[in-house]
Amino acid sequence: MQERARPVIIPGMSLWKERMRLLRFACLVVAVAAVLTVGVANVDVRADAAAYDPEEIQFLELINGYRADHGLKALLLSDTLAVAAEHHSQDMARYSFFAHNTAASSYYKSGYEPWDRMEQEGYDYDTYKGENIAAGYESAEEAFRAWRNSPSHNQAMLDGRYRVIGISRIHDPGSVHGWHWTTDFGGALDPTSHAPGEDPQTEKAGQNPQAVGGPPEDGSDLDNGEMDSGAAWEQKAGDGEALIVDGHARLGDHDEGRDVLRQKIRVGDNSRLSFDLRIETNELRHPSDRLLVVLTKRDGERFAVLERYSDADAGGWRRETANLSEFAGRSVYLSFIAKTDPVLRSAFYLDKVSLEERP
Repeated sequence: MQERARPVIIPGMSLWKERMRLLRFACLVVAVAAVLTVGVANVDVRADAAAYDPEEIQFLELINGYRADHGLKALLLSDTLAVAAEHHSQDMARYSFFAHNTAASSYYKSGYEPWDRMEQEGYDYDTYKGENIAAGYESAEEAFRAWRNSPSHNQAMLDGRYRVIGISRIHDPGSVHGWHWTTDFGGALDPTSHAPGEDPQTEKAGQNPQAVGGPPEDGSDLDNGEMDSGAAWEQKAGDGEALIVDGHARLGDHDEGRDVLRQKIRVGDNSRLSFDLRIETNELRHPSDRLLVVLTKRDGERFAVLERYSDADAGGWRRETANLSEFAGRSVYLSFIAKTDPVLRSAFYLDKVSLEERP
């Protein structure tokens, strides 16, 4: 009888993508790096989105119970991350390697790191990303216990910045270890995110996204327009503070600078942009402070300025709309840009940002 290979694990890993220098800090087998970027990009749902076996669901229950014990929110399943995890587990079993970097693959280029695999499958959000891998453990309880007892893996499982997880357990009797586990973590909800037994919050063949639990104001192409957290938006504030607080976004309201809030969207054939806007100001000379609603490329190059507002437009909450028909079928970055002077303060408040289909 063949002796079962000794279970092994490699410490979890996470990524800091530094936007300005485009540097990547790769994790080797004994290193862990965890730092933040924010923002989100649209995700295409893959046809081979994973089905979950009972042990994978059991692992989700174990990790979420563990997180709850530490006052952390539960993770949702991400089918997109599950595909990346599944393919990596398959590759490790098939090509007899055990590492975060892809040594050989039926799916990816040699040398690919976890975030490369996630991005190829469609999870190209600028956010926290991490991965735990293990081999030789058949059950969820065994894999969970091994990761819990490893400081670096445990840190990944208890990272409060993660919101979604992809889980894969692969059995290949002909492989060195037999069983391979990969869990991929992400800090931004994607359209394939869902609780066990629920449909993903995205368009599926013949289905309306609102019918499968997506936010009715937001549709499937803009995430978290309710502004109840900052995970879905890339933020850059002139004063270094968070732009999304207390259930809305606030740009400006400091002495001088440039605040940017942006997200990647895909414009539908009949889409229009809608958002709630409130402007407060202490300015006496108008216009001085401004808010621009802009569509750009990833590098910031502008396609169009959709709307312009200034402190002269101060007033209570109102619903605003902008026509996006010129950009139908394109993926672009929606940016709200506030520019303020050093004299008196203006604040531009945003909420309920959505892409709505015109009749």
